Amino acid sequence: MNAADPDLTAAAERVVDTYGIAGSTLELIAAEAGLNRVTLYRKGLNVEILAAAAISNAADEYAAALLPALSHGGSGRARLELLLAALCEVAEQHLGLLASLYDLPTALFHLPSGDDTATLLTRLDFTEPIKRLLVDGVNDGSLRTSDPAATAELVFNLVGWTYIHLRRTHGSDAYHIQSQLTTLLMDGLST
Repeated sequence: MNAADPDLTAAAERVVDTYGIAGSTLELIAAEAGLNRVTLYRKGLNVEILAAAAISNAADEYAAALLPALSHGGSGRARLELLLAALCEVAEQHLGLLASLYDLPTALFHLPSGDDTATLLTRLDFTEPIKRLLVDGVNDGSLRTSDPAATAELVFNLVGWTYIHLRRTHGSDAYHIQSQLTTLLMDGLST
C-alpha cells in the first residue's frame, strides 16, 4: 500500500473535503479507508503525502479532461469552450480538495519562482493548453488576445478559482456558474 493506492487516495480526498487540509489527520484518513493509523505511519505515509497524492490525481484528471478540447477539429473558440467546461467539471469532482488549497502555498499550481513570490506564475502544464487554443483562435479569427500566455494564466485562474469559490462558498448551481463564466470569457475574447 502506498500513497498512490486509489482507495487510500480517495479516502484522503474525502477527509480533506470534510475537514480541510489543516483539519485532516492521519487517524481520520485511516478510519475513512478502514485501516489503522499505525499501518499508514509504518508505510511512511502522512497527511501531506496522502493529500499530495489526491491533488496529483486531480491534476491528472484535469490533463485527461483536456484531450477532447485539444484534439477537436473546431475553431479555437469552440475548443476553448470545451476546455472551460472540462476545467469546471474536474473542479466539481474535486471541489472540497481544491477549495482547501486556496489559502495554502500551493506548489501544485505554481512554478518555482525563487525568493520573489510576487511573480508566481501558474504551472505551464495547466496554462499551455489554454494558450494553444488562444493562439489557434487568433490564427483562425475566432478569438482575440495580444498576449496568449498572460491571457491563458488569467483564464485558468479566473475560471478555476471563481468556479470553486461560487460552488463551495455560495452553493451556486454548477451548470449556471459554468455557463455564466464561459459566456463572460468568450464574449470578452471573441472577435
